[in-house]
Amino acid sequence: MKREKRIAMILGTLATTVLCGCGGASAIAFSNEEAAKDALNTAGTVHFDGDVKAVNQGTDILADGQVAGYMEETGFFDTKWTVSIDGNTWFYAKFVTDEPINENTDTLVSATTYGFYDADDTCIGYAQEQAVKGGSGGYYICYMDADGNPKDYYSNEEATQTYDSEGNLIATGTVDFNGFFESQHCYVEITAEEDSTIQMDFMDKMAMYLYLFSDFNSEHLD
Repeated sequence: MKREKRIAMILGTLATTVLCGCGGASAIAFSNEEAAKDALNTAGTVHFDGDVKAVNQGTDILADGQVAGYMEETGFFDTKWTVSIDGNTWFYAKFVTDEPINENTDTLVSATTYGFYDADDTCIGYAQEQAVKGGSGGYYICYMDADGNPKDYYSNEEATQTYDSEGNLIATGTVDFNGFFESQHCYVEITAEEDSTIQMDFMDKMAMYLYLFSDFNSEHLD
């Protein structure tokens, strides 16, 4: 799968790269974990920092500008992205390649798939690139529950736009360097449309981050 090629590409620079955000997680700006989770689910903007020269990423997660959690990427061939709040694991994501969810159907072709799991390793959902067989629309990102049932919103292949089931824009994804002369440090932001009545789960915002940053990082590897 195209995004998994990133793992092989970065191994060549392993000796000279470091973990982004090596200072660790900042204190959350909320009274407790549940308040932080609620903020991440309902925020108008969720912000991640990034470093295209780092093998693995580590970043505070901001909900409307306030620290609400921390994301740490670990591993190379078995990469895992863990979201924690106050040091406690909320959930983690990993590539899924050999489960029933990866099988093509009579009508759909599947590609890069992320599975999401709670701290007890119980699956809580998926995000998957899909395309309609014989269709001309290309790939899109389908968000699913743990049973593989699609949610009522989806993203374009680049994860820059998310729509409800009626085609209304409900969120946008942005990834860019921090400044005009910057070539290393970057950010990813997921911004909800102000007039949208559909709320994305934070897990799915996290999926948008994974697709956005993976493509951006692959484009800017030295």
